[in-house]
Amino acid sequence: MMVGLRTWSLAALALVASVRSARPLDAQPRPAASTPAHSHVLCVRDAATGAVVSLVTLERVLEGAIVPIGGSPSECRAVSLARGDSLLVRRLGYAPWRGVLPAGIGANDTLFLHLTPVASLLAASVTRGLVTTAARNASTREVDDARTLGVASSAGLVALLPYAQPRSARGEVSVSLRGTRREQVAITLDGLPLTDPATGVADVADVPLAVLGAATVAPGSDPLGTGPGAIGGVLALRTATASVFAVRAGAFGASGVEGAHDVALGDGRLRLGASRQFARNDFAFDNRATTTGVTLQERRVNNDATRHALFAQWNGPSTQLVVLGTTAELGLVGPVNVRDYDEDRSRTRRLFVRGTAQRGRVLVTSSVRAFGLRYRDPTRPTFDRDANALAADADVRGTVQGVLLHAGVGADRLRADEVSQDRGRGFVGVTHGRRALGLDWLGGARLDAIDGSGTLPSLSLAAERRGEQLTAGARVAQAVRVPTLYDLYFSSPQRLTVAALRAERVRHDVELFARWRRVLAPTWTAAVDASLVTRSVRDAIVWFPGNFGWSPANVGAESLRGAELRAELRRQQLEISGWYTGYRSVLTSGALRIPTPYVPTHAGGAVVRVPVGPLQAGVVTRWLGARPFTAGPRDPAFLLPAVSLVDLSLAAHGDVRGARMVLVAALDNATDRAWQSVRGFPSPGRSWSLSLTVTP
Repeated sequence: MMVGLRTWSLAALALVASVRSARPLDAQPRPAASTPAHSHVLCVRDAATGAVVSLVTLERVLEGAIVPIGGSPSECRAVSLARGDSLLVRRLGYAPWRGVLPAGIGANDTLFLHLTPVASLLAASVTRGLVTTAARNASTREVDDARTLGVASSAGLVALLPYAQPRSARGEVSVSLRGTRREQVAITLDGLPLTDPATGVADVADVPLAVLGAATVAPGSDPLGTGPGAIGGVLALRTATASVFAVRAGAFGASGVEGAHDVALGDGRLRLGASRQFARNDFAFDNRATTTGVTLQERRVNNDATRHALFAQWNGPSTQLVVLGTTAELGLVGPVNVRDYDEDRSRTRRLFVRGTAQRGRVLVTSSVRAFGLRYRDPTRPTFDRDANALAADADVRGTVQGVLLHAGVGADRLRADEVSQDRGRGFVGVTHGRRALGLDWLGGARLDAIDGSGTLPSLSLAAERRGEQLTAGARVAQAVRVPTLYDLYFSSPQRLTVAALRAERVRHDVELFARWRRVLAPTWTAAVDASLVTRSVRDAIVWFPGNFGWSPANVGAESLRGAELRAELRRQQLEISGWYTGYRSVLTSGALRIPTPYVPTHAGGAVVRVPVGPLQAGVVTRWLGARPFTAGPRDPAFLLPAVSLVDLSLAAHGDVRGARMVLVAALDNATDRAWQSVRGFPSPGRSWSLSLTVTP
C-alpha cells in the first residue's frame, strides 16, 4: 500500500500537468480596465474564525463584464475601483461575494472583508475594523511571527499556541487540547484530516514549516465541522502563499533545510515544497529511576530522528489538489528505567492526497490517506511489527435555502501482523442558523454510521450576541471517537492484551465564552478571550502510561471542569500575549475515582516580542503544573513536578537584492530545566539554534 518518495515525486509532476487546463467555472470576457476613481486597502478574513484568507481572486465587475485585479495573493491588497463598479471576491471553499465597498473610504483606510465559508451560515460583511466573529475560542499564530521567535519546525509552531500542550516521548510530536489525549484532537491541513487511520494521531513534526502560513487552535468538541475524533478540539494548519527557503543548525546535531516555491500558473497558483530535518538528540540526563536508588549521569543513545517531506498544491478558482508525502526514521529509546528498548527503531511513511471542486455554494471533496509503520527491535525480533493502513473519503457540502447539508462516505483498511480490520463509514449532517431574541443561533446534528460501532448521533448548538468589540455566548456539543488500531495494539512496543473497545462518547461539552477586541490607537490592538468549560465523557478510552500491566481500556466516565483565558496586546512588531488554563479532570470506574493522567491542574504561557533597534528580541515562557502520570489516588508520588520553561531569541531583518532575509539566534530552555512531557522520557536541557529564512 505504501509508496516511496520517488513515486510521490512523479505524482507531483503529474499534478503540474493535470492542473494546466483548470479554468474558473463562471469566467466571462474581460475588457480593458476602466479609469480608477478611488482606492482602498482590502484584507480578507474568514467570517467563521477570523483567520486570514489568502489566495483570493479579486475581480472588478462593470456592466456585466469581469476584469481581474492583479497583485500578489497576500492577505491585504490595494483595490482601485471606478465609479459604478462592484467587486467580485472568490476563494475555493468560500461563498463568492459580490458587492460595492462603502462610500467615502480613503486610500489610507483598511477594510476587512469577512468571507463566508461554504460550511458556514454566517453572512459576509465589510468593516473598517476587526470584528469578533468566531463561534469558538480560536487563536491563530502566523508562521512569520513564529520564525522571529526561533521556531524552525511545525512542532515548534504548535508549542507557541495557547491552550495547546505538545507531547513527545518516542520522537513523534502530538498535541493535547482541553485535557484530552492526543488521539482526541483533530489535526487538519487546509481542512484535510492528517490523522493516521491506523494510530489515531498525526505527527505534527512531519509537516514542513516552509509550506505553512499559520496554525489555528480551537479547543472544544466539533461534531459538525470535523466529525468523529475532534473531542478535545481542532488544530488547523494553513498553507502559505509566499516562496521561502530556510536553513537551520542547532545543538545535539540538529540540522534542517526546507523550501517552498509559489508560482502563478494559468488561472491558479502552484505551490511546491520539500524538507529534510535531522537531529542526533544525544543529550545528557540524570537517571533518577535506577533500581539501586543512586542517580546516574547518562546520555541518550539511538535517539536520532530523520524526516523527509514533499509537498504539492494546486489552487484554482474552483479546484484544489493537495499532495503531501513524508517519511520519518526514529530511534525509539525506552524510558529511563526500562533501557531494554534503547536499540529499537521505527520507520513511518505517510501519503495524503485530496482533491476539491466548488461550484457556487456546493463543495465536493475526496481524499486518500496512507500510512505505513515498520518497528524493529534488534535484541528481540519477536517484538518486530509492521502495519499498513489506507483510508479513503468523499463528501459533499452545500446550502439549500439557508440550510447547510453535509454528507460523506469512507472506508478504512488496516493490516498489522495478526491484527486486521476493514471498516466502512458514512455520515449525514445538517446545520441551520438564524437570528432570534437578539442572538445569533447556530445548531445542527450529525449522524455517523461506522462498521462495528453502529449509528452515532451528535448534536451542537451555539448562541451569540455580537458587537463590534465584544461577543459573548454559549456553546454545547456532543462528539464521538471510534477506536483505532493504536487503541488496540501499538500503545507500547511491549505485547499487551488486544481487546475490542467501545466508541467513546462526549455526552456534553459546554462552553460559556466572551471575546473582546478593540483598536486602541491607529497601530495598537488589544484582545481578551475567556471561557468556562465542562465536559462529560462516557466509555473514555484511556491507557495509563507508566503502568505496563494495562492495555487501553474503556473507563466508566471522565469529567472535566475548567477555565481558559487569553490576552494580547499588539503594535506592529511589538507583541505581549499570555494564556492560562485551569482544569480538574477525573476518571470514574466503579468506586475508583482518580485524576486523568497528564492533565495539569494549571498551565499557562506568555510571548513577548520587542523591537530593539534594528533587531527583534523574543521571550517565550511555558508553565505546566503538577501532572499525574498513572492510575492512582492524588498522591505526590504519582505526580510529575511543575515546570517552567523559558526560550529566548534575537532576530535580525534585512533586504538583499530584493529578498527579505531573517537571521535568528535562539536559546531554548534557557534555565536548563530537566523536564518530562511523558514520564520516564527526559527532554534535553539548554540548547541553541541558528536559522536563516529567505523570502524572495
